[in-house]
Amino acid sequence: MRKKGIAMDRLKKTGTKEWAETNINIQLGCEHNCRYCYARYDAVKRFRRCSAEGWANPVIDQAKVDREYRKFSGRVMFPSTHDITPRNISECMVVLRRLLDAGNDVLIVTKPHWKCVTLMCEMFKRFRRQITFRFTIGSTQNDVLRFWEPGAPNYNERLGCLIYAFHTGYSTSVSCEPFLGPFPQYTYEAVVKYLTDSFWLGKMRNFNQRVDLAGATESQKLRYVELLKTASLDQCVMAYYRMLKDRPYVKFKDSVRKIVEKHKEK
Repeated sequence: MRKKGIAMDRLKKTGTKEWAETNINIQLGCEHNCRYCYARYDAVKRFRRCSAEGWANPVIDQAKVDREYRKFSGRVMFPSTHDITPRNISECMVVLRRLLDAGNDVLIVTKPHWKCVTLMCEMFKRFRRQITFRFTIGSTQNDVLRFWEPGAPNYNERLGCLIYAFHTGYSTSVSCEPFLGPFPQYTYEAVVKYLTDSFWLGKMRNFNQRVDLAGATESQKLRYVELLKTASLDQCVMAYYRMLKDRPYVKFKDSVRKIVEKHKEK
């Protein structure tokens, strides 16, 4: 079991650098089309590399699939700007196999599809010691997941993938970043017995800048958006921190640690 609680000496590490030294991706866009996605915001709004419609219909960069991957220094995260889906699983398997053959320690991060996870677990059994699965589960409520992550699997499918990877002998972890409602402790309680590595809690970043609310009704904004904004207030985040800080496997992303540090200074 990993060390419990918060590690303030890691405060300077942010984003994906908290998890891995190297990030690898093979496509522009992601059909999960999450409303809060930083990569979606960067590609569509910030750098205008594609349209919103184009983001939801991803394009694979074949050169990244075909390249030879070396042994990197430190952990490799795959992917970080898109997920692993039935649409790209063949290409993802090629890249993962090359990373593993080169001897890399690979962190596989995704909102998991049953078809993809079971295939990876079966095909990469001899590489189990090199792999940690980190599955994103921001809520146990399917309506919440559908609103924020409209193209992604439902809660039961994600939990089933976690259980399968756990029982197949892989290192398992859950990312509850961003938490998508006022009860992240429910997600923790639902997954903790299937963890071997960690449970990461983080809040939604740059809410007013990154979040795409196109097509959201007023009732949806009240039900999902305003409720999450309230749950993301400092006093609520501090309540989640106090509730979970001494629980096994729990780690806090920089978005939470900064709030904790701020309130300790007062």
